[in-house]
Amino acid sequence: MNRKARCSYGNGFFHVMVQGINKRYIFEKDIDKEEYLSLLLRYKEKFKITLLAYCIMDNHAHLLIYTDEIYEMSRYMRMVNSIFAKDYNKATGRVGYVFRDRFNSQYIYNKDYLLKCLKYIHMNPVKANIVDKPEEYSYSTYSNFLKKDGIINDEVIIKIFGDVNNYLERFMNISNEEIEVMDIDREQENFMVAVRNYLKNNKINLETIKKEKKMLKDFCNSLIIEKQYKQIQMADLLKCDVKKIYYIIKKIKETKSSPSKKRKK
Repeated sequence: MNRKARCSYGNGFFHVMVQGINKRYIFEKDIDKEEYLSLLLRYKEKFKITLLAYCIMDNHAHLLIYTDEIYEMSRYMRMVNSIFAKDYNKATGRVGYVFRDRFNSQYIYNKDYLLKCLKYIHMNPVKANIVDKPEEYSYSTYSNFLKKDGIINDEVIIKIFGDVNNYLERFMNISNEEIEVMDIDREQENFMVAVRNYLKNNKINLETIKKEKKMLKDFCNSLIIEKQYKQIQMADLLKCDVKKIYYIIKKIKETKSSPSKKRKK
């Protein structure tokens, strides 16, 4: 079932995941983890990204991001991943794709989900049996929250918890019950099923949709506004800039919200 409160455009919190192609261990060495983290930190100001939390594992990484413009996040991730991929291929003497996809993301639609996501990200090394306690893992922000250092400052804390008073107590007390699975893979599979059903029901193909403005508008309206899938998924599917999808959705919403002209009697 699709969540109804998904962001269609604009600002918001996102759980982002990147993964090595064929689940390759692209971050297996410490130097690789350190380079990827360095790139994340280097470009976050350029694209006005607030990096709230991260955990870099051996074959994937989880990020908690706040952005004022969703297409800036797309540009940010493309920049970071492309530079890392180029350096990784050069260092390992290989060619071809390094990441499974450009990146996958989930919009975080309420405070409870935000806190669960924070817990989920930091518990990754424990679930993978790499460490016994999350604070023992070097490549996550768990210890930064405990010490309030690194990227964890008042701005980050206020964005997540609302204020800085007693934040540490609330951070430590995030429920240890079964964490909601942030199943990005399943969501992408559901998106592709929805795409195939749309194409089949409308007896059309993607190439035709790309060429016809009205068809593209109807396609975006059905999958993004009605079924609540993400603009980034649509941009990846159509191999276009997410900013193009952003403006299509914005135009659809403006048209729907404008009052219809009444016929004068």
